[in-house]
Amino acid sequence: MDAKQTAAYIEAYYKTNQSHVAWSFWASLSALVVGLVVLVVGVVLAFRGSAPAVSITTTAAGVLTQFISAGFFYLYNKNLRQLNVFYQKLVQHQDLLFAFGLTGHIKEEDRADVIKGLIGALLSRSAPSVELTPELVKAMAESRAADRRP
Repeated sequence: MDAKQTAAYIEAYYKTNQSHVAWSFWASLSALVVGLVVLVVGVVLAFRGSAPAVSITTTAAGVLTQFISAGFFYLYNKNLRQLNVFYQKLVQHQDLLFAFGLTGHIKEEDRADVIKGLIGALLSRSAPSVELTPELVKAMAESRAADRRP
């Protein structure tokens, strides 16, 4: 799979999940509005002197719907966080494939050092973030080459 195909897959994955998260948000918001309307209707019925059973049932239904919408918003928040984590991992994978694809354009005598530098950068990914720029890769390769010279 080439870099363009990988980027297209990542973009499609992100759009699909973004659509699902948007639907989750609107469902949560809709449940919140419906619950609020039912709650207000129940309170109005209670103040107008309607049958107590009707006003209590309507108010309880409004409160229950509010709790359901709160659960929806909780799930929406969890889904959004998970989407960001998965997307970040996919982008890291794409960066990895791109970086190793670029090593094919480096001179043969420098390639091994650059690959070692990339491996070092990959192993330290959990460390504080350092942007892997071409200058940094070159500096790492030169440092490794200098270490080998007598």
